[in-house]
Amino acid sequence: MAAHGHILAIEISNPSAGHSGTGGPGVALGRLKDRGVDVLDVEPVRASGFGARPAPGSGAPAFGGHDDDLMPAIDRLFGRTDVRPRAQLALVAVSVGPGGYTSLRVACAVGKMIAAAAANAGEPARCVGVPTTMVVLESAPADVRAGRVAVALASKAETAWIECFDAGLSTGPGRIMTAEDATPLIAKGARTLIADRFLPQSIRSALAAAGARVLEPVFDAAACARVGVGLPSIAPSDLVPIYPREPDAVTLWRSRAERP
Repeated sequence: MAAHGHILAIEISNPSAGHSGTGGPGVALGRLKDRGVDVLDVEPVRASGFGARPAPGSGAPAFGGHDDDLMPAIDRLFGRTDVRPRAQLALVAVSVGPGGYTSLRVACAVGKMIAAAAANAGEPARCVGVPTTMVVLESAPADVRAGRVAVALASKAETAWIECFDAGLSTGPGRIMTAEDATPLIAKGARTLIADRFLPQSIRSALAAAGARVLEPVFDAAACARVGVGLPSIAPSDLVPIYPREPDAVTLWRSRAERP
């Protein structure tokens, strides 16, 4: 991790999850320190363009269609500061999923491009891929982070990608789980599950019956910056999304290719 300069954090991993209160798709700018980061400002990435629609519930912000506003949001963010990206940007942190397939691809592509464009003395800025589960955990209340907690993302049908943390540290790689797979987490002490409204009812009901509370996730760009400074940096070319499943388009193509 660079100890000096600035960090740009991109969090648009789950734009359709819906958000209440703080958080939501956005970008953050921070000043790197020897220990951590001072977050200077955060700019929301607005729901615009094709696919934008109101979020469920009265008064909730719109969701979907954020990809078109990502670069304008970054421009607005730098425009409010005296930070010069080409000379002062040292690190680009991207929330890399699991999450929306298109959003993750766009976020990683933009992160790579900005890091390359911010080259100083011929060297591009470094990148860091931040697992979205860690962003969600960082955004949770302190008492939740201090205990054993599970984070569920990328729900589909009767499954979800679930990763467990103990006192802020991952207990192992996340994986796709069913209600049957998830229930033993309670026996291991994970009394809190952070999951969005897409969590399958089978998993939600099974964990509630076992005594777990379910909290809504917050996807916050400032949290992405705080987590990112503590992770190893990589070359821009190595920044890739975390896909929990094979994309539907690939599955369809494969099935067609296998037909006689």
